[in-house]
Amino acid sequence: MNQLPDAGFVDLLRELTQTPGIAGHEDAIARQMAGGLGRYADHVQIDSLGNVIARLGDAGAAPRIAVLAHMDTVGFLVKRFNPDRTLGVVPVGGVNLKALPGSAVRVGDLPGVIDVRAQHLAQPGDLAVTADDLAVQIDPGVAPGIVITTPVTYAPQFTALGGGLVCAPYLDNRAGCAVLWKLAAQLAADPPPGAVYLIGTVQEETTCAGAMCVLQAVMPDAAIFVDATLAYDTPGTHGRGAVQLGGGPVLTAFLYVSGLNGWHAHPGLRAHLQHNAAAQGIPVQQDAIRGLMSDARAASWLGIPSALVGLPMRGKHAPLETIHLDDLEHAVSLLAAALRHPLADLSRG
Repeated sequence: MNQLPDAGFVDLLRELTQTPGIAGHEDAIARQMAGGLGRYADHVQIDSLGNVIARLGDAGAAPRIAVLAHMDTVGFLVKRFNPDRTLGVVPVGGVNLKALPGSAVRVGDLPGVIDVRAQHLAQPGDLAVTADDLAVQIDPGVAPGIVITTPVTYAPQFTALGGGLVCAPYLDNRAGCAVLWKLAAQLAADPPPGAVYLIGTVQEETTCAGAMCVLQAVMPDAAIFVDATLAYDTPGTHGRGAVQLGGGPVLTAFLYVSGLNGWHAHPGLRAHLQHNAAAQGIPVQQDAIRGLMSDARAASWLGIPSALVGLPMRGKHAPLETIHLDDLEHAVSLLAAALRHPLADLSRG
């Protein structure tokens, strides 16, 4: 892959969204991120799980702050060979089942398409798709080259819609990876105090194991996560929240899915981000979300103060997702300002 050292966000996103990397299979995107971040870092490595760890500054300096974005995506693994010569698959992560029929995919390096019944043969309930309904059509001649557990990913597509909008698969969280890349360039030109660890994590879409492993190894004083978040500015989402594309990155206060899967932002670290946004005139938005989780929960389990900078997105986990480039630019500016200014006392009570 090209390292695109001086690329703008559009070229960088186009390249990053073409690189496969479903959860558990992130080697290609890890190599790409290590090459990009390594241009600016004092040290870069890929650990045993596939996390990319790039350090800017001396390892013994203080404070030690980590900025993390997950590299993995949702996708599928081949589960079975059907009698009709299609492939059955198992989802990896929370794929958007309603958006899948008719979508172009890649089975390993080979083209395929998720089967959809012709509208002329439509039956009641066709829209109620389950994972067991998914069947991937491929060229029967290449089937012998495919094995059970072969990764299946959304086919690369990239469209600049105009007005700052970009549409592609896997912007969750290749948009966050692009923010890390551009942040590295800014910090190298004007280094902050202490040591900054820019980290691309693995397996966020399934277990958060990558974040847990790397945070235990680095044990930073604070961790800031950069990840896709929800936008509520389409007809189907109006009234669900206030976040809009182009309104700025989101300082998320709370995430919850079910059971023990919850996370709260550290109030002092979140206030530090808010203060720097206000001081620099950077627009930010606020949200608290039920139905979404991130790697940030791993920081809570380790007692590391954490905050989440969300990148507003439409169509999360669908074959095509949409973002606004201004939100990414503002996220880079916010993170750079927050890292360059003294970190407040994060003690509680």
